[in-house]
Amino acid sequence: MKVLIAILTLLTFSMSGTYVQAKENRKQPPPAAAERQLWQSKGYGHILEIEGQSVKVYSYTKDSLVPFGKGNIENNGDIYINEIYDNTKSQEQLNAPRFPMGRFVNGSLTDGLGYVQHLKRIDNLPKVKYNGFSNDPVQNFEVFWQSFEENFSFFPLVKVNWKEVYKEYRPKVGASTSEKELEDILTQMFQKLNDGHSIIFGKKGMIFSKSKVEREEFFEANSKSMQRNVEDGYMKGAVKSKLDGRIVYGQTKSGDAYIKLIGFDESDPQKIDQALAEMVQDLANCRNFMIDMRFNEGGEDFFGLKIAGLFAEKRKLAYAKQARTGGYEQFSKPTQVYIEPGAKQFSADNIVVLTSPITVSAGETGTMALKALDKVTVIGEKTCGYFSDMLLKLLPNKQIFSLSNERYTSPDGTNYEQRGLPPDEKIMIKQADIDAGKDPVMNRALELLKKKP
Repeated sequence: MKVLIAILTLLTFSMSGTYVQAKENRKQPPPAAAERQLWQSKGYGHILEIEGQSVKVYSYTKDSLVPFGKGNIENNGDIYINEIYDNTKSQEQLNAPRFPMGRFVNGSLTDGLGYVQHLKRIDNLPKVKYNGFSNDPVQNFEVFWQSFEENFSFFPLVKVNWKEVYKEYRPKVGASTSEKELEDILTQMFQKLNDGHSIIFGKKGMIFSKSKVEREEFFEANSKSMQRNVEDGYMKGAVKSKLDGRIVYGQTKSGDAYIKLIGFDESDPQKIDQALAEMVQDLANCRNFMIDMRFNEGGEDFFGLKIAGLFAEKRKLAYAKQARTGGYEQFSKPTQVYIEPGAKQFSADNIVVLTSPITVSAGETGTMALKALDKVTVIGEKTCGYFSDMLLKLLPNKQIFSLSNERYTSPDGTNYEQRGLPPDEKIMIKQADIDAGKDPVMNRALELLKKKP
């Protein structure tokens, strides 16, 4: 699993609202911001400072205000962060020269999913205890702890008393605490949360809150062999690839369509639509479809919705999304996210979706969308359980970290964060299967596709 993909595409300081609102926002002119404007988010803990076409972003808590980055607002209202302060090297490593925040119009910031974050106009930057950059260990500890205290979505779920964590670790930090010692302390703290989208970007690499389970390690170790077994043993002829390998497809020996979705880390809707249109044309004669999400590393949620739209006969609820806006159980009103029938579509009799413990993030929301459709059966193993977008923050010492501040729920209202989305039918693949070139999940999918519509 490449968490880098999630970082690149889930850097959203995102959103609450409806898709209809998003479309309406895009019809309106961008804000007139010749004068300096300050906008404070509801939840998410950030402030935008807009002056002309210049944008500055601040991370804030009730006690702190830290400059995060700077960028620009384009004529249509799209905001991009071009620089995270003193993190040029990290941006180069992530191949991310700039990050899209969304389209800003009159206090609403709309992302590619159509999810809207609401902001209120303020007159001045807040006066806080900790202001600006500092290497003071105590100040950095306080900002880190408070950022989770105000924004992390899942304290009741993980059953961690964060205030007790403060009492345990705060005495260990003083003026003489080294940078390495502080990082170790922060690591020990947030690893108690075991959260997939909470990450510290250390000088020697990324530090994860979540520990991997055995089946995740199994799939990561064997993913290349499993994919090779599929192409060598089950496919009729060569497969085609779109979007630099993010989409791979072809026909099985039985004539069924096989679509493998490796990642959703493409943010250009036109490129995605073109690739999907070509795939629909190439597989136009197929009636049964196998969608392999087992190796999907995440990315843009709207990409997964577009996949579901290839099979949707009508507009249908995919999931709901909300952000933490106050106390541990205080969230914004759930925003319903819908699958819209695509301009290009398949005519499908049966659809089988394959999942695994490394189906992650946008791969999971995409699976949830597909699962909402008629004719879909999900088989394999439960997904990883990383649903919330990654909310990125900057410590006063300019170290980046992220946390989960949102909650996704299925159409029936279930939250699968940290639990993973379960399949309709559980099928395990073993090392002996892989070594023998076999894939019992593929075998079962082919059986299910034989069902009469």
